[in-house]
Amino acid sequence: MKTAGIIAEYNPFHNGHQFHIEETRRRTGADYIIVVMSGDFVQRGAPAILDKYTRAEMALCHGADLVFELPVTAALSSAEGFAAGGVSLLNHLGVVDILSFGCESASADTALFQNIVKILADEPEEYRNHLAAQLKQGLPFPKARELAVIRYLQPQTEPRRGTLIAEEPVKPSSADSGYSDTTLIRKSQIPTVHQLLSEPNNILALEYAKALRKSGRPMELCMIPRTGASYHASELSDRYCSATAIRKFIFSDSISTVADNCSGKNVPCQNITAANRTETSRRRFQKLQNRMPTDAADTLCDAALKHQCLRENDFSDLLFYSLTEKKDRLADFGPANKDLSGRTANLLEQFTSWTDFAALLKSKNQTCTAISRYLTQILLNITRDDLQLSASFDFAPYARILGFKREAAPLLTAIYECADIPVLMHLAKDAPKLEEGRKQLLDVTLQSSEIYKRILFSHSGRRLKSEYRQPLLCRE
Repeated sequence: MKTAGIIAEYNPFHNGHQFHIEETRRRTGADYIIVVMSGDFVQRGAPAILDKYTRAEMALCHGADLVFELPVTAALSSAEGFAAGGVSLLNHLGVVDILSFGCESASADTALFQNIVKILADEPEEYRNHLAAQLKQGLPFPKARELAVIRYLQPQTEPRRGTLIAEEPVKPSSADSGYSDTTLIRKSQIPTVHQLLSEPNNILALEYAKALRKSGRPMELCMIPRTGASYHASELSDRYCSATAIRKFIFSDSISTVADNCSGKNVPCQNITAANRTETSRRRFQKLQNRMPTDAADTLCDAALKHQCLRENDFSDLLFYSLTEKKDRLADFGPANKDLSGRTANLLEQFTSWTDFAALLKSKNQTCTAISRYLTQILLNITRDDLQLSASFDFAPYARILGFKREAAPLLTAIYECADIPVLMHLAKDAPKLEEGRKQLLDVTLQSSEIYKRILFSHSGRRLKSEYRQPLLCRE
């Protein structure tokens, strides 16, 4: 039995995701594909556009055989923590042979990719010194890391991207680094290094490979170049557009008016018949029909018409309350950065909305995404102690199943036999058996989902069952 694992968010599920699953199966010949998916909050520090059960259902409908939820402590971490959590969970299942992930076309230079993975995982002293020097200058970590890698691979150059002295390959200068003579960098490779360390998909690809190398467990890598628009592309460009573009389209002003007038009459959406709603969604959301699987597009469009698509500002009031209530202990959250917690407390009186406040807090060495993760952790009461506890369990304290295909029963049997962490299928029965630390981390994830559900209800009137009574998704 050959099994491939994918770490994803599906926020929302689109053609590119379906292509990735299908291409993984084609390239690897995998009998089963396991997806580890973020729950109701995603890595960029925001609520998912659709709840985790809806997104898991989309994945099961389009190629996934089994979907696990990534614990929220890993889902709301940096790229390094996110990747470490996903890889660790797949490793602990004991049945995954292949790790499949997307990358930009630049990562086709697999030798350079693997060399950078070695540097990031092994952290030679010379690299650490370069990184410390860049951080000391106040650069954001991603930029500092990029420059440190380039400086390490080209010791004769100044640490500025694109500044070169030698045209010929240069080996790292550390005699005891343990790197082979193939660890080289040429002038023509500088743009590739930049792309590998700056493009979102490539950054995650490096982190996945790094986490796997540090784990010491054998797993084949399957790298699938991204097809279509880039990760950050904000327009619906082609059939392989970005999730960013889809979210922008759903939340655009022109679309939001549809939800209030979708029957052609000024009546509340909840009073519109299913037939009218379906007809309207297909007509007004036609742009999504060739960019997402048809059923996924219908589900997303219907959710938008019912006000069931969530974004950061839907949580603004709750976030403001959380910030006010925790004002004296903001330093307990996020990175150990007194400057950030101090600025958050001092600027709280200027709070108007989640996104505006995140932009207000942004600084030279902290990205807006990092700020949003910090705010989300405050909202969900995820302290630095919780993150450290998660790390003590290798970022995977348990493996909670969200859904599976019935034909994947042999895979489930194998997981129950091979997994070295608790596998949770029915919370009411399985959760009480967890040891204290694992149970504490499960409760953090469950609480985050209850908060998501409350905002979903207040925004749309839709009720979701308690996590303990939510039935497991099972597809024929």
